[in-house]
Amino acid sequence: RKALRIHAYGNDVPPLAQSAHQLSEAHGLRPYLYQNMMTAGYHELTRVQMQAVPALLAGRELLACAPTGSGKTAAFVVPMLQRLGSSARRRGGGGGAPRGPRAVLVAPTQELARQTHREVLKLAAGGKVSVALLTRKMVTAALAEARGGGGGGGGGAPSLVKYDVVVSTPLRLVGLVDRGLLPLQEVRLLVLDEADKLLELGFLEQVDTLLAACSHAEVSRALFSATMLPAIESLADTVLRQPVRVVVGEKNAAAETVEQSLVFVGREDGKMLALRQMIRQGIQPPVLIFVQSPEISRCSSLCSPRRRQKKRGGGGSSQLPPPRPSARALAAAQERAVQLFHELVLDGLRARGMDFKGVKLVVNFDFPQTTVSYIHRIGRTGRAGMRGKAVTFFTEQEARPSLRSIANVMKASGCGVPDWMLRLQPMRKQKRKAIAVKPRSRK
Repeated sequence: RKALRIHAYGNDVPPLAQSAHQLSEAHGLRPYLYQNMMTAGYHELTRVQMQAVPALLAGRELLACAPTGSGKTAAFVVPMLQRLGSSARRRGGGGGAPRGPRAVLVAPTQELARQTHREVLKLAAGGKVSVALLTRKMVTAALAEARGGGGGGGGGAPSLVKYDVVVSTPLRLVGLVDRGLLPLQEVRLLVLDEADKLLELGFLEQVDTLLAACSHAEVSRALFSATMLPAIESLADTVLRQPVRVVVGEKNAAAETVEQSLVFVGREDGKMLALRQMIRQGIQPPVLIFVQSPEISRCSSLCSPRRRQKKRGGGGSSQLPPPRPSARALAAAQERAVQLFHELVLDGLRARGMDFKGVKLVVNFDFPQTTVSYIHRIGRTGRAGMRGKAVTFFTEQEARPSLRSIANVMKASGCGVPDWMLRLQPMRKQKRKAIAVKPRSRK
């Protein structure tokens, strides 16, 4: 563990499994699951998988902290499928009516829930395990069943209780639980994915409801998070029974595969100048740009200069000189980079949980409000062992309240930061909570 920088805490922590073969030898993986792992490329396990999978297979409760893009989803899907067994076992082998799901996976956003659902389907292929992603259409159908006398009253909606695994966001799931349409007393595994985001978005009340609803004596709870903030550790202390705590690398740090840098731009209008300078120097697509405001007009404003350039026939950034014949290939590459660059301008809300493949560069056009937001943003690159870069712009206005916390994350990740940033006054707790909910104004 020391060589791999895997820190595990708790009583009788299960030994590591470094490969799918070793995992199968130790725990007797079901043939379909082992084959699906091989097909999906899980020959060698990631660091969080090495410790989290054996812990969950042993029935232990778990708090796992690992950078985004480190394979956390498979770290709970694999043991979940192994523990579920066949549908016949789920129904007691006698064909009795199902009484609700045996595993519930909770994600903070619908986008992340969809990705988790796809991962479950991929690893569950051939295993006769029924999986549902709770959608608005499914909820509407369940409510219609209840109105027609076909659900509620504690027995649940027939269209929902038939599934072995349910993947959902907290609000949608709690709405069904409160109406008696989806009983959770048969749940053996409850996973809260991106638990830091769940708390940051204000879902603590819904999380408490789900924890209480999963009342089976043999239920295991698992929290997966990219950061280990005090709120997460407090939740774990409150709800988990003698958990195994796993930290990959350093707590509250980004992946080591992400090269991070800060760029001072003076004032707000300096951000666009810095952006154009980056394009002129050359960028490697695909690129993700994060803005803080949820207004789509702010995202569109970054794209509009390029639209005007195309109408004028410029064929790229106005800062790029007309390509000479000898530079034609370079100009074409620059144009493709600019296209991809503008197609992936997002605000923080829309990008939560989205998994863009192969992102080479993340640009924080607007400074992140919290360390959680920063870690999740730059975690869109440097995934699955690939290298990536993250550049964060900051102004004089932004440097005062938030810069120190981001600099600490960079230092914990092994990046060099100036000492003066680490000596800045920390933001007051009340102010930190306020800007996490309401973005600061920008001039």
